[in-house]
Amino acid sequence: MDKKDKHYALGLTFLFLVVGAFTASHHEMWRDEIQAWLLARDSTSVFNLFAHLKYEGHPGLWHLCLMPLSRITHSPVIMQMLHLLLTGVTVYLFVRYAPFNWFQKLLFCFGYLVLYEYAIVARNYALGLLLITIFCVLFKERYKRFIWVGCVLLLLAHTSVHALIVTMAIGFALCCEYFFGGRFLKSLNQEIAAVENKRPIWIGFALIGIGIVTAVLQLNPPSDTGFAVAWHFNYDANRANDIVKLISRAYLPIPRPVRNFWGSNLLTTYSLFQTIQIPLCYLLMLLSAILFLKRPTALLTYLISTFGLLTFFYIKYHGSIRHHGFLFFVFLMCCWIYRDAPTVSFSKVEQEETHSTVNRVLNVAGTVLVTLLLICHAIGGIIAVSMEHRHVFSYGKLTAEYIRSQGMQGLPMVGNKDSAVATVVGYLQEPRQIYYPRSKRSGSFIRWDKARTPSISKRRVIEAAKTLSNEKSQAVLIISNGSLSAEQIEQYNLSFLVKFTGSVVSDEGFHLYLMPPP
Repeated sequence: MDKKDKHYALGLTFLFLVVGAFTASHHEMWRDEIQAWLLARDSTSVFNLFAHLKYEGHPGLWHLCLMPLSRITHSPVIMQMLHLLLTGVTVYLFVRYAPFNWFQKLLFCFGYLVLYEYAIVARNYALGLLLITIFCVLFKERYKRFIWVGCVLLLLAHTSVHALIVTMAIGFALCCEYFFGGRFLKSLNQEIAAVENKRPIWIGFALIGIGIVTAVLQLNPPSDTGFAVAWHFNYDANRANDIVKLISRAYLPIPRPVRNFWGSNLLTTYSLFQTIQIPLCYLLMLLSAILFLKRPTALLTYLISTFGLLTFFYIKYHGSIRHHGFLFFVFLMCCWIYRDAPTVSFSKVEQEETHSTVNRVLNVAGTVLVTLLLICHAIGGIIAVSMEHRHVFSYGKLTAEYIRSQGMQGLPMVGNKDSAVATVVGYLQEPRQIYYPRSKRSGSFIRWDKARTPSISKRRVIEAAKTLSNEKSQAVLIISNGSLSAEQIEQYNLSFLVKFTGSVVSDEGFHLYLMPPP
């Protein structure tokens, strides 16, 4: 059976990588993907990188992984390759070791979050998913390998703010299990007693604490940060309901089969689903808590992670499906570790009735629930991959290719809006800079500080290009993600070159104009 499991894991991983590689080759990266690449590419040192990361809102493990790759090549395609490989390792470990049946594992591999959001869209979240999977693999023999558990959770805390919240929940649950679990969990007592040297356990807890503290220190924003600065501590019923609805978005991620599929949800287009959405979310959380009830470690991890993430989404940043996906993976992680978590036993009678009718019903209910959820994920994965093949995700790549084909990559450039135009800069591949009028400075990646104005008029963009043209005494290329008026083109003697519009990310279409030399 072990050989069959291994071969099945290898086969599914190979199939996943083939499908993923083919889809990734059709994926044009957007600004958030390219931003990480530009930070790694154009930071002069590790210290310089972490100074820039202060404005990003995430710890820097993903950027550290990209930094050596950016010294090998200036093409961001290598980042896509690394990202897909990391998710491939996650898929192998899940299929090889997770306590789910073969059908559930198949659905997992080709689910929306795994196949698309954390494999094709190259962000830091895939690294977090891999480390969560490794933690689950280690969980069975955690007290024999607690230093490794500590190392994994230390790294997990440095992948994203959402993974940091999950790390805190896991760390707290493990602390409660180790220090207080012996009173109620007799099997745990025997397991801990079997470990003669307790020093590795203390080292493991110290590593978890170090990971959490250092990640929090990294996330402390500078005083001039300009992105997501608001906090929402006042109770707002509408906002609270919107946050609760994220459970259904994470557990049932089925995008609409349209060009702007990304971030959409097919189910919310039906009035019946809208009516039952909030009760359904509470039901999903309640049912999950009931399923984990007899295993306090799994239950604590689930409750603290879920409420921690929902609280973050409420008070700080609502986020998108890539962030909300952690809600589902917390559920799946707890289903995995549930098998090896110690059981609460209050009496001998209860110990003898571990296979009681109630337990069997709960097991069947859990299996059915996981299967149904994974079927929805697989449907979402199929829709996302098909839409990715059918539509251009971002026109940043094609715009850069056009600029190179016309021999204009050496011209001074002005770009607005800056966050969108940074995608073009990343695909130009040269370690070059572009002038961003919105922040009145040249650069490649975006610095999310207060120097950036909320918006800027098109006339000011043209004036900035005119000033740059006079300074450089040469033509200037204007990259705009909106069209200029015929009046403005005539007034400044601009030449319209080309436009790329109609991408999945609606504001990553571009219009190119050439301002002649003075």
